[in-house]
Amino acid sequence: MAVTSQHEQYAAMLEEWQEMEDALIGPRAISGGGVTYLPKTSGMIEAESLAATDNSPLTPEQAKQLYLAYKRRAEYPLWVKDSLRTMVGLVSRQEPEIVLPERMKALEHEATCDGFGLKQLYLRIVSDLLTKGRKPLLAEFDDNGNPYIATYTAETAPNWLTSNVGGRQDLTLVVFSEKRLKEGGADEFKPEYETVYRVLDLIDNQYRVRLLNDAGSEIEEAEYPGLVGGSQSTPLNFIPVVFAGSTDNNPDVDEIPLQTMAKAALKYYQLSADYHTSLHYTAHPQPWIAMNGDGDMRVTGPMAAWMLPEGGSCGYLEFQGAGIEALRKAMQDQQNSAAEAGAKVIDIGGQESGEARKARQADQHSALYSVCVTAAEAVEQALKYVAYWMGISPDEVTFKVVPKFNPDDIDYAMLQVVYNIVMADRAPNEVLFESMRKAGLTEMSDKELVSLMTTGGLPLPEGVE
Repeated sequence: MAVTSQHEQYAAMLEEWQEMEDALIGPRAISGGGVTYLPKTSGMIEAESLAATDNSPLTPEQAKQLYLAYKRRAEYPLWVKDSLRTMVGLVSRQEPEIVLPERMKALEHEATCDGFGLKQLYLRIVSDLLTKGRKPLLAEFDDNGNPYIATYTAETAPNWLTSNVGGRQDLTLVVFSEKRLKEGGADEFKPEYETVYRVLDLIDNQYRVRLLNDAGSEIEEAEYPGLVGGSQSTPLNFIPVVFAGSTDNNPDVDEIPLQTMAKAALKYYQLSADYHTSLHYTAHPQPWIAMNGDGDMRVTGPMAAWMLPEGGSCGYLEFQGAGIEALRKAMQDQQNSAAEAGAKVIDIGGQESGEARKARQADQHSALYSVCVTAAEAVEQALKYVAYWMGISPDEVTFKVVPKFNPDDIDYAMLQVVYNIVMADRAPNEVLFESMRKAGLTEMSDKELVSLMTTGGLPLPEGVE
């Protein structure tokens, strides 16, 4: 097996992770994806094919512009980015319970290689779990012997293996891909990078760390980390990696909580290209002229008459746009789907009994509540690895978050997600109204709420305008 080999679950999800990454970046990345996200119409494909022939009235560049204009008219909504901001903001109000032994106290305020503390690390994990369903963590020590937690993205952990160790499925191999600055680059202002692979495995029950290139050759001498204060005779006998997940923290790839919303946004983008193109054609009718013989014609100006020879006729070929309403309805359907998906992720059932909530969360692991819990457990496990590595009892370490969301905060956050999506074009109101009723903010009918909206009395949550 080559160092560049990919786990089958990784290979299956790579395209989905890229789609989610582009959804977070927004219109620039989606538009830059070209036909990946917005296929050409059959007419555009035919025009480009004909433009390549000698007798085509279009040049290849003119044919290319047909698709570029089509793509520029498309609108990609920022539903995923806006919803993620709302959800992480809600989670940021939770205060973790942190207990660390004296030798690990510094980690509370400086836990990552870029100097952020444990709470900021926790929020980063929550964000990645919502958008990728996965966040790899590696317990490490810097050159000065200080512990920290290295973080990787879902895309930079291409391979892993597990095996039965004492009745448990433990990691026996983890491969991370990293970008490394090339030495002796030609341009100091434009650094060049190469991909290297950090390979972590167990050899004779001893933790080994290697850095390899694409060909599988070692770039640096292999390391065999032992317990701090110990020697090579006291090796670390496990791989200190935690794969945080949206469902649980085993190495398997989990589902992506916000994927349904991202899919709806992408479909909205595709439909909007047809919708706005139809509007464009409707607003720009094609003039036509028919003349008998060789008579002359003159046009005195855009707002003046056309002077035609005897027997001539003219008119406009107007695009009737019979399908525009169907396109608009389909776009609204995608808005509804996105709003519903966002509300489901954030809705933790604040009004339910404890037993009812547990039962529902067992079926909906990707809910925000579940993500909060698994993210905290992943941080705690990484800290326990550090503690054991330092010769400290892991029982002395605690990092726990028991989500206690205020029902008002949940109602506000859920409605903010729905409001941002549904009211992007001020329609349809019914989705917002139904969400308000589910949140217990009102029992009014749609008709009564519409009446209040028109008079400026709609009881929206504070901060929503």
